[in-house]
Amino acid sequence: METTTKQFVFLIIISVFFTNCNMQTTLEQEKEKILQTDIDFSNRSVEVGNHRAFLEYASPDVVLLKPNSYPIVGKEAMKQLYSELSDTSYRLTWKPSYAKVSKSADLGYTFGIFLLEITRGEQKGQSLQGTYCTIWEKNAKGEWRFVLDTGNSGLDEKESK
Repeated sequence: METTTKQFVFLIIISVFFTNCNMQTTLEQEKEKILQTDIDFSNRSVEVGNHRAFLEYASPDVVLLKPNSYPIVGKEAMKQLYSELSDTSYRLTWKPSYAKVSKSADLGYTFGIFLLEITRGEQKGQSLQGTYCTIWEKNAKGEWRFVLDTGNSGLDEKESK
């Protein structure tokens, strides 16, 4: 092999190596962003209420999967559902345990544990824990917005004293 060809091959190998390293760094950064977005989403739920936070972080074509219910599809359907329900008697928080981001860095998911605490009424003091999974998509502004959310209760039902 001539020296020029060897140098060219070497440059290609180095370029591929650095591209892969850069891609890995980008994926790790996006993974951290999606985890932080999920944490911010939970914090926002405490600040302004569950319904408002869900509407703020939802993608326009969002899907909610809830127990004993058909899928709720689209932000308008969410608004309609929330207009018929109150979120003032409970506090919903969650903490992601894990996140993964696609190689294209525009789709990902988180999962973790949620806590629903009853803050008013006859059941005040009761709480419910469960698991959740949220699928996220990056919008045109580079913001992570959830496109699908679902959860399962029953991890540890308890009464607070």
